[in-house]
Amino acid sequence: MNSFSTVEKLLAKQSYPVIEKKPEHRLEAEVILLEYGVKKDSGFFKLYTKYFLRALRSGADEIVDPLPTRSFILGVKFAHEVWEVPKNYILFSTGEGEGGYLYNIEDDSVWDYQMGQLQQLADGTLPHWDSFYEFMIWYLSDEEDA
Repeated sequence: MNSFSTVEKLLAKQSYPVIEKKPEHRLEAEVILLEYGVKKDSGFFKLYTKYFLRALRSGADEIVDPLPTRSFILGVKFAHEVWEVPKNYILFSTGEGEGGYLYNIEDDSVWDYQMGQLQQLADGTLPHWDSFYEFMIWYLSDEEDA
């Protein structure tokens, strides 16, 4: 089973219903993600254009969907302008608590970032997942499964 299928199975098990996007919402999400440099063949692009991904797991940082755009775009701009995170990273969690999950558009990795950790991010020493699918499998798994 490939990683995309594994994530879809985990999405189906969530206590909150995961909604598949209608074609018009898929197109809108594609435009937004492409505008921020997300590659069409990435796991991030494939999942965020197919499903609304938010409020998936209680007790974890809430991830943010590109739709509605307000929350997503404000979060991305906040990370770039206030935290001074490089443009190749997209904040896709709420950013509450002065940190969040950053998606690297260049290599599909996800980084667990806290404000003030720019050097560690640049050095590659922060906790991270090598792919968005790997992150989502961790994020969606039960505590005892992780």
